[in-house]
Parts: sequence; C-alpha cells; structure tokens
Amino acid sequence: MSTIRRPKSRKPRRAPALRVVTADHSVVRLSRVRSAQKRIESGYYDRDDVRDRLVHAVLGEILRG
Repeated sequence: MSTIRRPKSRKPRRAPALRVVTADHSVVRLSRVRSAQKRIESGYYDRDDVRDRLVHAVLGEILRG
C-alpha cells in the first residue's frame, strides 16, 4: 500500500522590501522612490510652495553632506 504525501502547508511569505543603496551607502526603500515618481508625474512638485520646501530640503542636505 502506497502512502499519499500531502504538500506541507506554508504560510505565505511577504516579499522582502526592495531597497536602493546610494553611493554613500544609505538605503532608500524602492516603494518611496516609486511614490515620488508618481508625484512627479502628476505634477505635484510644479507648485510654488512645494518647490520652495523642496529647494530648502535639498540645500539642507547639501550643506550637511
């Protein structure tokens, strides 16, 4: 008599978060990159108030670096 083997039930695994490693070895989640790309495509950054905040943030990063 042969036995029938059932496949082991496995819990579904979450895919690991995709990450981008930059030149200075900092890590950026790919999901954040994608959401920023969507904001760019939708024209979110084409507003004066957003541009001002973006310029200040980028300059702050450059001065810290």
